[in-house]
Amino acid sequence: MHFEKKVLVLIIAILAVFACDPKEDTDPTIKAAQNVTFKKIMELSPFAAAENISVSPNEKYMIFSYQENTTVKNYYSKDGGETVQELFTYGNGSGISTQTNISNSGLFVTSGGGVYDLNNIRSGSAAVHYATGVTDSGKLIYIQNDGANGKTFFIDNNGTYESTGVRLTMDQSFYLGTSGEKMGFFDSYNRVIGEFDVATKTFTQATLTNLNYSQVYGNGLSRNKVKTAYSYGHFAYAKEGGVIIITPSKEIRYYNYPADYQIWQNTEGGMKLFGDHAYVNIFDRWGAKKLYVASGTTVEPVDHDFAVCRVGDKVYSQGFLENGSRFKSGIIKESNGTKSYLPLEYDFQYASNQMFGKTYVLGNYAYVSDKVYDISAKTYATSPIGEIVSIYHDESKTLAYTSKGIYTSTDNRNWTEESTDPIRPNLVTKGTDGKYHALTLVQQVYISPSTQARTYSVDIRAYESVNGIGWNFVTGSATNLSGTGPRFMSSDGKVQAINNNVGSAGISSFSENFGESWVRIVNGVNTTTGEAVPAGFKTSEFEMSNGKFLSVQFEFNGQMFLNSCATSTGDCTEIEIVPSFNAESMYQFDDGSTTLTSKDELVFNTLDGIYLSSSIR
Repeated sequence: MHFEKKVLVLIIAILAVFACDPKEDTDPTIKAAQNVTFKKIMELSPFAAAENISVSPNEKYMIFSYQENTTVKNYYSKDGGETVQELFTYGNGSGISTQTNISNSGLFVTSGGGVYDLNNIRSGSAAVHYATGVTDSGKLIYIQNDGANGKTFFIDNNGTYESTGVRLTMDQSFYLGTSGEKMGFFDSYNRVIGEFDVATKTFTQATLTNLNYSQVYGNGLSRNKVKTAYSYGHFAYAKEGGVIIITPSKEIRYYNYPADYQIWQNTEGGMKLFGDHAYVNIFDRWGAKKLYVASGTTVEPVDHDFAVCRVGDKVYSQGFLENGSRFKSGIIKESNGTKSYLPLEYDFQYASNQMFGKTYVLGNYAYVSDKVYDISAKTYATSPIGEIVSIYHDESKTLAYTSKGIYTSTDNRNWTEESTDPIRPNLVTKGTDGKYHALTLVQQVYISPSTQARTYSVDIRAYESVNGIGWNFVTGSATNLSGTGPRFMSSDGKVQAINNNVGSAGISSFSENFGESWVRIVNGVNTTTGEAVPAGFKTSEFEMSNGKFLSVQFEFNGQMFLNSCATSTGDCTEIEIVPSFNAESMYQFDDGSTTLTSKDELVFNTLDGIYLSSSIR
């Protein structure tokens, strides 16, 4: 062979060696995983739930209260709801009522008699004064004994109470509250109303001889059902079947609840009065609660709950706004028929400190809980299909198994209801046999009476379908396995349930026939056959559109690893990833909330919001 030909053959051989070098011929999926990027698609939304709302007449000062477990937490704003801070009180500052009058200067009086100034609240602060009530203009009134004069009205003058000499000729227990520049009293048994006018320093009372309680349904004999209230010269009386409002001119208006609400239970839910608007929190005969407002000549339902405050024609409430900027809820201000959230935020109440839970991203929409988020518009709306239990991306459509039924969509926003079958599969796949396979998982928990330790197990049932809509139970597949259950089932029938109970490391159950039957694996040994599982045995979490398999692993120190696998049970390559989000908490809250899109993008639920990865395929 000529020298030139030998050289040419050698060059070709060298090039062939390099061409076969696996480092130069990287698997596209592994390469995509190595170069994965992340972007935040959902920010944590401001969240403000309240059971009670109080607003000053000038709408500058606000108090919001809600109960967290057994503790009532109070928050306040002194800038019209732009910002909010926790309200700390103690001693006679305890007992903020459900309808607290706040003056235009930020003063309010607790049910314990403590006076607080929202302009001067400190952590652990005590009351700055004491009083019975405060007027809109900030006048403090105190009712106390004045020698032979008996119960007398005193008005604060630069920190010192001065007697007006005006006697309270009714029992002080009939005091209902202060609003405007007056204090209101109502002896409903004797039909006597009274008012102390702070401006004129006069007390007047009147007996309502024409007040007829029988014009409203119910006996009104139970004190825990009868409610009374006072607001800007108006008095209200509510009982089992309706409401009575007495106007400043002594006009008496009678309102009966709708027939389904005229029951013995009412009005235990409570009543709030704002001028001539009486809001009642009542039950129907089936136990459902609804808020109604009595005013003018009608009693009408409203679309929010009992957390309500009315200032003139403006209504403050708490709840969710369709196509608004909040996932959960917020304080809503309604003015001239337009509703909008106040900017304030004051708490996050999420399982495991995470806001969103398992999130499914379908095109330009993210579905989480019972909401759908428009990623482009950054708004939330109630999901038309309810809360998603699981998703299967079919060739030309998406199958969604939800709390309401089974739905299909071709555009990820408009859905067709296919079935209301009660089967809500948690894991769904289309097998290589051409059938659809599913598992339902029902969590069980045992709590030790002595130690309160929790032990988990899961009831599993397998199903088959020809179309992913109508399901048939696989006879003999019902079983109970220790732990919280499997997270994934592959198209070749592989599914593993790891026993993640305390003290059960190395124990799992494994199925090769879509959960129809199971074997137990202990420390890498199949206890049925006595054989060790194959080297590199590892089940994945996701099956990608290119036939590869993927799992995600977080370490306690924030390290993140992607495992790209050629098969459903092994042949994996582990890749360490440096995410752009804080992953330190992901190990602690790793509850299987990561999902995969039809484009093979990973969706991560973090303490900082929802992140979407680039495609891994």
